[in-house]
Amino acid sequence: MDDVSKPTLYDLFEATSLQNCKRRLDAGEIPSPEQLADILSANAHQPLPAWFLDLVAKSLRGDLKQRAGRPKERQIQQIRFAAATADYRAYLGWLTKRDRSLGLRGWSILRRQDWWSGPPHERAAKIVIRTWRLPIGWRSFLNRVSSDK
Repeated sequence: MDDVSKPTLYDLFEATSLQNCKRRLDAGEIPSPEQLADILSANAHQPLPAWFLDLVAKSLRGDLKQRAGRPKERQIQQIRFAAATADYRAYLGWLTKRDRSLGLRGWSILRRQDWWSGPPHERAAKIVIRTWRLPIGWRSFLNRVSSDK
């Protein structure tokens, strides 16, 4: 791609795009050998930039390693978790109040749901995880909420 043309959405976000690879590399994401192979085969028809050839060489030598530990969470994931935490606190307040006044038996259709079981804090966590489609279990969610205080 020459310098005068504007990049397209394909260039910026397609998994096999060189620009997407460079953008993700600048953000600290290290591509896997499989991803590098896909990028290499998709762009074999054009001259490859020196930074990409260096990246492939490092990968072949085994010098290209992911950072140890859990990957850094993206900002959108942090925002989703913060919103889910706010929802959790609202549901917990409602369920606690309901438990004291009416009990948590609920409607017959609710009793069959997997998220409508356990004490109020467990139910609130299950409801929030289901609502926000979080990729963690309810215990992990509660551990993280309690550690973020």
